[in-house]
This record gives sequence, C-alpha cells and structure tokens, in this order.
Amino acid sequence: MPENLRDLTRQSLRQALSRSEDDLASVLEAFGWRALVEADEAFAFTALFEELGALSGVSEALDVVSVASLSLTGPACVIWPTGRSGPAPAPSQPDLAAEGVALRGLRGTGRTILVPLGDRLHVLEVDELEEERLVGMAGDSGWRRVRAHGARGSDVGSWSAVARRARLAVASELVALTQRILDVAIEQVSTRRQFGRPIGANQAVRFRLAEGFAELAGARALVAAAWEDGSPDASGWAKAVAGATHDSVAKHALQVCGAIGLSEEHPLPGLVRRGFSLDTLLGGALEPETGFGATPEPVGQY
Repeated sequence: MPENLRDLTRQSLRQALSRSEDDLASVLEAFGWRALVEADEAFAFTALFEELGALSGVSEALDVVSVASLSLTGPACVIWPTGRSGPAPAPSQPDLAAEGVALRGLRGTGRTILVPLGDRLHVLEVDELEEERLVGMAGDSGWRRVRAHGARGSDVGSWSAVARRARLAVASELVALTQRILDVAIEQVSTRRQFGRPIGANQAVRFRLAEGFAELAGARALVAAAWEDGSPDASGWAKAVAGATHDSVAKHALQVCGAIGLSEEHPLPGLVRRGFSLDTLLGGALEPETGFGATPEPVGQY
C-alpha cells in the first residue's frame, strides 16, 4: 500500500474512532475493516491499535478483531490469560475451568465466552461465573478478573493464531501509548523553565529523552518484523519488548517531568497505568526472559 494511502487510512481511522458514538464493532464495519485486513493485515492491525494507543482510551478492540475471523454469529469475548498456562485437562474431560481477564463485565450480556485450551479456542457453556472489577494499575480500565466454570463447547478456531495477532495488537497499542508518554514529557520539559531557560536544555534531560526515543524506535521496528516473521515466538518477543520499552520510557518521563508528572491533573499517570495494565495481557514483558531454562509446561487451561 502506498505511503500516502496509508496516511489517509490512518486519518480516516482516527476520525472514525474519535467521533463515532457507536460500538466499536459497528465503527469498524462501517469503516471497512475486513477489506483492510484482506488487503494488508499487518497494516490494519498496526494502524488500528496505534490509533487506539494514541487516544489512550479503553475499548473492546482486542475482542472485536480477535474473533472477527472465527465462525461465530453475534458478539463474543475472550477470557484473556495474564500469565503462563497451567496443565491441560485430559482430552476426555468435558468440563473447563478458566481464570483470566475480561475486557468488560460479562454478566447478562449474552455474549459468547471463549477460552483457550491447548492450541484451540473453545466456547465455554457457563455454569458458574465470578467476576470482580480490577483495581490498582488497571483500575481505570473497566476490566474484570473472571473465574468461570462450565462445559466445553464447540471448537471455534486456532488459539495460537488468535494469540499471535492479539500480542502484536497489544504491542502496537503499547508502542503508541509510549509515544504519547514521550510526547507529553517533551512538551513538559520544553515549556517548564528554570533559571531562565527550558529544563529540556539540560543535557541530563536530553539524554533520557533521546534514550527513550531510541528504545521506542526499536520496539516499533520489532513489531513490524514480527508481522513479517509470522511466528508465535516473534509476536511474543515483540510484545515483551514493547512492554519493556513502555516501562523504561515511563520512568524517564516521570524523572524529567518531576512532581507534576505524579499529579492526577497531569496526563502522565493515566498513560503509565494504562501501559502497565496492557503489558499484563498474554504474559508480561519479563515472561520470555524468565522462561529461559525453565522446564516446559503443557499448554492448556490457565
């Protein structure tokens, strides 16, 4: 796709996301999301989630785009794992117990609930459902901690394929969110003055922001390379690096912004919390590193 057409597509997508009052699924349908995915899947996912990251709002985009290619009718949501998978139940075992994060409350919504089991994604026919709103870093997200139990329903598709795209989507959102953090810090140090000049004129401040810029460029390039590679491992490393980059740049930004960067009146705390929350989905930034040398575990329910 030519670069000028990519820019126009991003602008149109930004306007659709920021102006529409419809639900996201309707917005993407009207925008022509499926056609964009068919034309250039990597650009479609990257553009959408970078725009969402730039807006730094809360959405169900990860559910919407992850189940779009599955043979489902009606809305559905995934109970997203936040860490390494536990042992799988026996193949003959009909029941499933799932624990993870839902991007919204599930009670009374009538949505199909999906859980990964091995390399497949299954419908969960719920018998018991417990959910509680997350607090702390994820307090602004609207996410729910979910514990569910029920019968194993139909197999709707490959979990590894869904997870690969989801990791890259989250990585792109983290990259854009980190870019916003860097932009906020640059604006702060450019306008705040001490001793008659902007604090951004000091070398220590410049070095921190330059280091953050370099890390961010590397994370963005790795996400693009992971799309080209196409493997689950590549998507895992891209997401891990995006999460680690957010952590690093957030610390630089908080340092150079000083006390104002810790005030809830400033945009920085909300951006930092959102990034740390996103990093927990599908395993945090440190998970690939801590997995080196560990005894492999069977992949199954979480």
